[in-house]
Amino acid sequence: MTASNTTAFRNFSLAASGAVLAASAWAAGAAPEGLMLDARLWREEIVAANEEGIEEGWYEIAVTADAVRVRAVAKPRANEPVRQDAMFLHRPGAALVEGVRINHGFPTEEFRPVVGHRYQRTLGRTEYSFKVWSNAVGTAYVISYDGSDHEYLLGLPAAATKVLAVADLDGDRKPDFVVDVGGEIFLLLSSDAKAGLNLPSAQLWAAAE
Repeated sequence: MTASNTTAFRNFSLAASGAVLAASAWAAGAAPEGLMLDARLWREEIVAANEEGIEEGWYEIAVTADAVRVRAVAKPRANEPVRQDAMFLHRPGAALVEGVRINHGFPTEEFRPVVGHRYQRTLGRTEYSFKVWSNAVGTAYVISYDGSDHEYLLGLPAAATKVLAVADLDGDRKPDFVVDVGGEIFLLLSSDAKAGLNLPSAQLWAAAE
């Protein structure tokens, strides 16, 4: 199985400054990353290798400009149709809520947040904000709600980024994000987050072209 690129967070852990940040996240009790695959890897590495069924805890996540669909998958068939743009998540301890959620992001699939600008938003009755910062250390998202900042270092300095989706995927009434940073896609679940530094809930692994 091949990742489209090495996880950005692991890249930073090789550098002194990144290592300090990663160690701080682990020390703060940040949950380890889950496994998230694109449709091709899902079929080739999971479905084809487990004809009798797969372990529980897999979810299909499909993102469009106006909605996010979540579906638990347990016994897929090798010839079962799969959305080519779907992502498949296995996250120990995570329980996503099945169904279709409104994408509370922005009315375009190409929304690119301005570095340093704080965006004020609401999801249901929850007020939250987020901003992107980028400096010599890297590019990060800071998502704020319930009086706390939740920070994720995700990419190289000056990495291009866009918000693909904001929705409550885990049922805690707080915002969960799907973002693209430097061409890599990350899932940021609020149920995993602690105040301060965090690891992403998962990074998308894609089959080599």
